[in-house]
Amino acid sequence: MAIIKNSQTEEVIYLNTQHTFGRNRHTANTYLSEQDISQSHALIFWKGNDWYVQDYSRNGTLINGKYINHTTVKLLENHKIQFGEQKSTQWEVINLSPPKSYLKPLESKGLVIELASYHAFPNEKSPDVFIYPAEGVWKLETKENVLDLVHDTTYKINGEEYTYIENRILEDTMDNGYVVNNAYFQFLLSSDEEHIRVKIIIENQELDLGERVHNYILLALARKRLADVRMGCVFNDQGWITIDELLEDMSKEFGKELDTYYLNLKIYRIRKLLMDTKPYGYLFSNIIERRHGEMRFSHRYFQILKEEECVGEILATTD
Repeated sequence: MAIIKNSQTEEVIYLNTQHTFGRNRHTANTYLSEQDISQSHALIFWKGNDWYVQDYSRNGTLINGKYINHTTVKLLENHKIQFGEQKSTQWEVINLSPPKSYLKPLESKGLVIELASYHAFPNEKSPDVFIYPAEGVWKLETKENVLDLVHDTTYKINGEEYTYIENRILEDTMDNGYVVNNAYFQFLLSSDEEHIRVKIIIENQELDLGERVHNYILLALARKRLADVRMGCVFNDQGWITIDELLEDMSKEFGKELDTYYLNLKIYRIRKLLMDTKPYGYLFSNIIERRHGEMRFSHRYFQILKEEECVGEILATTD
């Protein structure tokens, strides 16, 4: 994430994909009050694999002491950008990493939280809040539900308030929707169902999620979806099960009393595994969908095999 720092005040700015500097409070991302600053003085923006500065002002912008006027210049680290005659408008380029969405703390002067892959609060051992990307947006998941993070909206996370700043690069090299819609989950069960292996099949490619304890959660939710499909339920009504029902089922399966903390920890590990599975696992990180007091297996298509014999499936050809 690109950073510039004011040479006098040492104020740090994290650059947005399109970041405007000027004297118009309503349109500028960074407001500059000096009288020789134009309403929309200059724009710093990300294009291709680089950052650029474009001058729009009456008086020009200085790059390392040289004026540019109504032209565009590629930025380099350690460049000094000055928007007016006053030294108070001089900023040094500290970092030119690609833009990323982030969380900005409201109260503390701590660093912003750059949203790179997935984040657990307060930590990965006891995740009460989980933030991850899915369906083209960043999701905030608590024990009760999942929210889509909305730009310039404030959220309370781990006792501290943060403003979410959406700052993503539009992906134009791959049709993520095509990958998701042409994939299905495959459950491979042993004869006694003590061993459950899960794969994601994407045309001729397999993403192997391995044999893990938390696969039972996915299997139980998939079976609930399958039962509802056989009953003729429409997609929006399929697969929902209360958390209490799921915990009761899991407690019987594992022979011990399980609680919501255990369930949430396992769901966090499922999402983390998907985020770490290359190249497309992150596209399925929202595989468990939540609403108040309920959850379900969210992907439309799956297949359950026991000893290589199909015991239930919902595939694109049969949906």
